[in-house]
Amino acid sequence: MMWGKKTRSAKPGTLICLLNQKHSISRQAKGFWGLILLLLTLVVLIPPRAWGVQAPGKIIVVASIIPLGDFCQNLGRERVQVEVLVPPGASPHIFEPPPSVIGTVKQAQVLVYVGAGLDPWVKRLLDSRAPGNLVVVEAVQAIALLSQGDSHPHEQGNPHVWLDPVLAKSICQDIAQALITTDPSHRQYYEANLINYLHRLEELHKDIKNTVASFSHRQYVCFHPAFTYFAQRYNLQEVGVIETAPGREPSPRQIRNIIDAIHRYKMRAIFAEAQLSPRLAQVIAREAGVQMLLLDPLGGRPPYGTDYLALMRYNLSIMAQALR
Repeated sequence: MMWGKKTRSAKPGTLICLLNQKHSISRQAKGFWGLILLLLTLVVLIPPRAWGVQAPGKIIVVASIIPLGDFCQNLGRERVQVEVLVPPGASPHIFEPPPSVIGTVKQAQVLVYVGAGLDPWVKRLLDSRAPGNLVVVEAVQAIALLSQGDSHPHEQGNPHVWLDPVLAKSICQDIAQALITTDPSHRQYYEANLINYLHRLEELHKDIKNTVASFSHRQYVCFHPAFTYFAQRYNLQEVGVIETAPGREPSPRQIRNIIDAIHRYKMRAIFAEAQLSPRLAQVIAREAGVQMLLLDPLGGRPPYGTDYLALMRYNLSIMAQALR
């Protein structure tokens, strides 16, 4: 195209070509201004959060994993803007935060993470943040942790506390207090939300307790010890773990012991996890002649999405397939 150039006298047969060019330029101009109009419309219609901008009047709350993020959302509701650092499908054990996550943490007013070595990268993010009015909640802080044995000798204990709905109540109380500390003028609002969500957690606890009471089997084999608190709460027995620590593959002898336990307790299935490779679990299940079923300790997938209560009921239904 001849933007900005003068056309000399047209040769015979070129007039139609020049007219076509003129119409083409006109159509492109219309398309350009149409695109500008569309972008302006999107700016008006899409809420600020979708553009990574703080919504006016909302507290920025950052959570390391999806279940903690859902707790924050239920307790803060429209008073908070919740950002989850570990994306769906990723494991917090091996997560490496990109630069965008560092920027998110720098803007946060409340930060909630698990602790006990599950998300050690959070402390590095906190170290990179300039001092300010940040309220930090470590989920394991007030909980007596179960031992990890020899799998994580440098840590306080098993960090998967959120998978016990009773312990989740304690975590939610700490989060509510953090919101009140940050936004004291809305104390009653957060307290009312806390009471409501604690009631829903209690209903979940009763549903799980009643369902597990119908299980004919109590022993299970899992991929890694994520559901240990769940098992202790509801009188189940973890008799085999495929990976005692992330990336630590079992020895041939350990695999044989797991297969022996599957046969001894007449299991119908073993449990893998949605965020970790199922390869080893598939091999062991095939060797033992049982099914492999997927549990999800973190959420973010259909049909439960980011809803903690729905996630736990999904895990319960999967356990029921193997243990009822």
